[in-house]
Amino acid sequence: MKTISTELKENNVFEKANEKAKKLREFYSHLKKYTTVMSIFFLINLISSPGDWWVLYPLIGWGFCLTIQAIDAFGPFTDLDDEWEERKTKELVEKYNDR
Repeated sequence: MKTISTELKENNVFEKANEKAKKLREFYSHLKKYTTVMSIFFLINLISSPGDWWVLYPLIGWGFCLTIQAIDAFGPFTDLDDEWEERKTKELVEKYNDR
């Protein structure tokens, strides 16, 4: 028989895993679009104006946005979740009570 706290914890774990899966799916979808569009842009640039590499501007700009999304999906900030917030709140309460 499961207790209420066990069920809540399991639901919380499922929600976190589901959120992570959504972030990963969105990142991979974005990466697929990025590579497809940049390949087309590269071919257009190569055919239309091979001496002027304007394709670098969208490559870098969109690549920067993709990098930020990758950091969000895979990066070190994934441990800043609700549990971290609770621990930090307790730590700060204790700090302020000691004053």
